Amino acid sequence: MQRYVKENDLCFVKEYVDDGVSGTTFDRPSFSKMLQDIENGTINMVITKDLSRLGRDYIKTGFYIEDYFPQNNVRYVAITDGIDTYLDSSNNDITPFKAIMNDMYAKDISKKIRSVYKEKQKQGEYLCSTTAYGYKKHPSIKNKLVVDRKVQSIVEKIFDMYSNGHGSSEIVNYLNSNQYLSPSGYRKTGTVQDKRKINYDWNEVTLCNMLKNEVYIGNTVQNKKSVISYKVHKIRIVEKENQIRVNNTHEPIIDEDTFKKVQCILEKRGTNTKLKYDYLLRGLLYCYHCKRKLQIVLKKNSKRNSKSHPYITYSDYKSIGCYPLSINYEKFEKHIIYVVKKICQIYADKEIFYSIYEKYQNKTLDIREGYINKLSQIDKSINEINSYLDKMYMDKLRSVLQEEDYIRVSRKLNFERTKLNEQKKELEQKINQTEEKVSTMNKIKEEKELDELIKKFLKLEKIDKIYLYRLINKIEIDKDKNIYIYFNFSKLNSINENLDEFIKVEEVIKQDVYKIS
Repeated sequence: MQRYVKENDLCFVKEYVDDGVSGTTFDRPSFSKMLQDIENGTINMVITKDLSRLGRDYIKTGFYIEDYFPQNNVRYVAITDGIDTYLDSSNNDITPFKAIMNDMYAKDISKKIRSVYKEKQKQGEYLCSTTAYGYKKHPSIKNKLVVDRKVQSIVEKIFDMYSNGHGSSEIVNYLNSNQYLSPSGYRKTGTVQDKRKINYDWNEVTLCNMLKNEVYIGNTVQNKKSVISYKVHKIRIVEKENQIRVNNTHEPIIDEDTFKKVQCILEKRGTNTKLKYDYLLRGLLYCYHCKRKLQIVLKKNSKRNSKSHPYITYSDYKSIGCYPLSINYEKFEKHIIYVVKKICQIYADKEIFYSIYEKYQNKTLDIREGYINKLSQIDKSINEINSYLDKMYMDKLRSVLQEEDYIRVSRKLNFERTKLNEQKKELEQKINQTEEKVSTMNKIKEEKELDELIKKFLKLEKIDKIYLYRLINKIEIDKDKNIYIYFNFSKLNSINENLDEFIKVEEVIKQDVYKIS
């Protein structure tokens, strides 16, 4: 390029170099300085080795050559491509095509690099620039993680505290009060603890991201984020099903059972990590009508100087057109625990449990048989209507039946047939549902997880929320304060549906437990 300047007796002003910056973007430091010098009148000619050195985005390359440079009286030369906007040359005419080829080259390179990266990710290679807290890169094996023994115990402590009911803000306070540096602080300083006041404190966001990270059970999950394209470098989140997950790629720090407990608590607790009180049923309570979460708040009675008591309420009911709610939480919790324990005791007593299952199965089979009989009657009625319509049509053709009579009666019969077909569809859905229940009940093999869970639950002197989260999926409350408990196990749901056969549920419901204003 210097030789071209000398040979053409040009005045050299400045060289602009953007090493390590992709030509697909024009947001380059030296390129921006060049534009500033053009606008200041410092230069009136731009020379590059070839067109791709100006840029590989054909749209913006065309803008600068066809629009920006001419408006600012700037001559552009690409030496090896023979482009010179000062001359009337045929090479200038094919500039747009060369720009497109340069763009396609960049696109092809981008696709190949992405393909290589994805293949490595599928092989379980760790390609992130930084490692998760508790791990470091293997000293000799490329793209592999090993446990960082210096901070392993801290990771274990975090998961242990959270799985045993400690909230995220409580854990953050513990870490900061013991002068443990945050992951970013540890990466920058290499120090685990530091008594000096440095801005490397832990926070709830960092902690919750750690608690959700499968890296701690030995799995590598990558491709969580991606850029929109090789030109648009904006980051977007990749859906879970499109992320690349490879199990058992490195040594785990946390066992899977503890990790599952933590995920269960995170799901039930939601995003509010700064509540002063953490109630047993928090995260399990929902509105029966709109299926949204209910809140537990402290309220004072109307009596003067009275203590505050927790109540279950629905603060957003007006905004979505639902129903208000106010229930004394302490009494509610007491009786929910009573019902759950009773159901677990029935399950634990196999003799009683199987008698329930047998009755429940017989009841379900009777219901299913009733649906099948009704479906048979509907099919018979539809066939009769079809026969009437066929006969009427033949009578119309033989002029036995007048046109207007045929239309009037056929409309009526068609309407009845449509209703019957709708009823038939509903019955078929109900039959499918009962078949699913029967197939579930016919499983003789006991669920080992449920057996162990209930055994531990019944031994607890003080109820642990972790066991509740694992047993109960949700509890719904309707506008009349009726309660619906949904378990995570179908066997417990079957007992719950037939609970009145073994305990007097009416006595529980009739109490003032749910009717407190």
